[in-house]
Amino acid sequence: MTEPVELGQEVHHLPARAAVQSPGRFVGQQQGRAVHQRPGELRTPLTSLHTNIAVLRRFGELPPQAQADLLHDLSQESRELTHLVDELVQLAADERGHEEPIDLQLAELAERAAAAARRRTGRDILVHATPAVVTVRPAALQRAISNLLDNAAKFDPDGIQPIELIADGGRIEVRDRGPGIDEHDLERVFDRFYRAVATRSLPGSGLGLAIVKDVALRHGGNPFATNRPGGGAIVGFTLGKPGHS
Repeated sequence: MTEPVELGQEVHHLPARAAVQSPGRFVGQQQGRAVHQRPGELRTPLTSLHTNIAVLRRFGELPPQAQADLLHDLSQESRELTHLVDELVQLAADERGHEEPIDLQLAELAERAAAAARRRTGRDILVHATPAVVTVRPAALQRAISNLLDNAAKFDPDGIQPIELIADGGRIEVRDRGPGIDEHDLERVFDRFYRAVATRSLPGSGLGLAIVKDVALRHGGNPFATNRPGGGAIVGFTLGKPGHS
């Protein structure tokens, strides 16, 4: 079995100036730097949309199949741009960090996230949750779990076997039976805007798992990813000691 790759250890090697900042503030600063350093990922869908809109001006001159292809491309690009904006909004919301931690039953939150993902993806999702009260930021945590479930559904499109969500106190993970993750990509799947070569034909911005990482760090934990014995992937994150944020 592949050893899980845990990220977040870089927090232990921060510069001295960063060490006196709150973890939330430091993560927020890193988010801002990441967005400013990767403007191409933001411009690409806009450029493509602009190009197709230019072609749309001579829509009546195109043959029927070209018209259908153009409308399909415009619809797809619009969805991708909306998804990208949604994820940037999520990053900005996490950066502001206005949500206060509360005590809640982790199992109930996991069930809510799974129910929403079932409606959204049409997939069968099994939840295995150990009763535990944890102190967390509920909207952020549910968003992270939802991103894990959406990621599993995207990379396991056949859906022959159910996706599994395991919530065991200070550890949350999602298991799928998709193709797994290439070994050289394991350490980078949580990087902002990173997309493995094998997945670049699929929709996505490369921000979903980055948000998972940010939520984990803000809760005193770390994200992890590994390949699942028998095929598929296990992706998740740890929290601080159950009952503490």
